[in-house]
Amino acid sequence: MTAPWEEKDDMNLSKVIKKAKRKTLIRNTLISLAAAVIVWFGGILGNAHLTSWLAMRGLDEEKMMMELSSPNLYELRTELDLGFLSGKVEIETYKVVEGVPVVWDTKQLGFSMSSRFALLGSGYSSIHVPDPIMKSQNYEYYRTYNSQSGQREMLFYVPGVNYNGKVLNDLPLLGQMEPGKLVEMAVSFDKSYTQAEVEAMLPEGLSQRWYWVDTYDNKKKLEFITNDSSTEKYALPESARRVYGYGWRWEELFAPKPEDFLQTLEYGLQMKGKHYREFERISNYLKQDKAAPEASDVQLLGVVVTGTAKELQSLSGKSYVNAAVLGAVVDKY
Repeated sequence: MTAPWEEKDDMNLSKVIKKAKRKTLIRNTLISLAAAVIVWFGGILGNAHLTSWLAMRGLDEEKMMMELSSPNLYELRTELDLGFLSGKVEIETYKVVEGVPVVWDTKQLGFSMSSRFALLGSGYSSIHVPDPIMKSQNYEYYRTYNSQSGQREMLFYVPGVNYNGKVLNDLPLLGQMEPGKLVEMAVSFDKSYTQAEVEAMLPEGLSQRWYWVDTYDNKKKLEFITNDSSTEKYALPESARRVYGYGWRWEELFAPKPEDFLQTLEYGLQMKGKHYREFERISNYLKQDKAAPEASDVQLLGVVVTGTAKELQSLSGKSYVNAAVLGAVVDKY
């Protein structure tokens, strides 16, 4: 039997042990909570930093592509919606027709870790409206309109490519408009020209807003349409969303030149993002067997011009005009 003084010591020791256990439990709990809070905040900050980096890297690449492939189109606003290692980007754009802005469309994209740090397009659909004249002449395609502004979208025709005789010429429509209407028009040439040649041969008074560059390494691949009446293959015109070139930037401080196109192309190559293979294809086509493409390698297949309906009628009868397709048409006031 334990002596009284020994029993008292045992009770005191038991209390001390229990108190120490409680302190240890409280301390461990506080440390775990603190660690969890630190990890949580660290995770939030880390996710925000990485997601922002993903967004900006992909957005920079997308802007490089927009600079190369958006005829007379400018960025109005960009909005980011960031999530956990993923997010969405919304880019609003507009056109300029003789100083008058025209709201164009909203491009929505998504990005994530699995997208190789690049933006992924959500797609876009134009409005296709049957044209009575085109229908009567058995055109295999419709005229397209912008889904947000309702304005005509431009089309482009590669010289030397078979279009089965179905090439649009909207120049006669200019005479049906009020002379002061402000007009955007895509002019496709009969062959390739340099920028200096284009500037010299186009009528004075027309604003040359954007130059269409020859990036077609295999023009025969464009001819893929067949019908029952002929075995000969032919092509459909190029959408304004599938052509490459360069033009005035929104600040309009410096006149556009071929070096602008090559510089943007080089930036795109350096980013090594989702458009890298397309940038590389264009660069290889332009430079051929040289180390890098030069300004003289930039040949133009067409131009986007703006002016009044009366001024654009000066293009009628010009031998270098293979096709002329209306874009946006607005009032001056």
